[in-house]
Amino acid sequence: MERNITNDIVTEYINGFYQPVSPELGTLRLEAEAEKVPIILKETESFLRVMLSIAAPRRILEIGCAVGYSAMFFSAVTGAQVVTIEKDHEMAAKASANIKRLGYEDKIRIVEGDGEEGVNALFEQGEEPFDMVFIDAAKSHYKRFLEASWKLCRQGTVVISDNVLFKARIASDIYDPTGKHKTNIKKMREYVDFITSDPRMETSIIACGDGVSVSKIKNI
Repeated sequence: MERNITNDIVTEYINGFYQPVSPELGTLRLEAEAEKVPIILKETESFLRVMLSIAAPRRILEIGCAVGYSAMFFSAVTGAQVVTIEKDHEMAAKASANIKRLGYEDKIRIVEGDGEEGVNALFEQGEEPFDMVFIDAAKSHYKRFLEASWKLCRQGTVVISDNVLFKARIASDIYDPTGKHKTNIKKMREYVDFITSDPRMETSIIACGDGVSVSKIKNI
């Protein structure tokens, strides 16, 4: 029996309801898409907008900043303080300029460096636990990033990870016929297995955008 509900027609229909959270962020989205910068997809953003309104986080840790779009989106929706980690120096500079240009410099702090190293530095500096962690960086390192972030979480922290289905390749090898993405697929499958089996958290995998996982930490 055919059960597929995720295809271009459905995605186009869903995105017909999309509204940017602000005109400025709408313009930044168009700029990022034109430059092929990987930011959260429209349907993912629409889902996260509701999730954020429910979870109402006041402090958010983001691993993977890119041009700063999602960090500003998070802050615009919730008013939260956001700490975002970005490994690429050039991308971090662009994010910093965008954040300043759109007036979010009092809400968002950028930490340059590898996700794990950045988290460790924050912990050593005495950073308080976060209400939400958003992971959207190097796909083969998600498990490492989450394990590092654990010490900056608390009971009830929500962990959201983007691209966990990796264009359906995580679900089946038929979507990677040449084996080009074998390593990333293996690592992401390990991550999905981890977050869905670890008794310290409750996790759901959602076929939205490129796949989103939502985890709630039950025990630290």
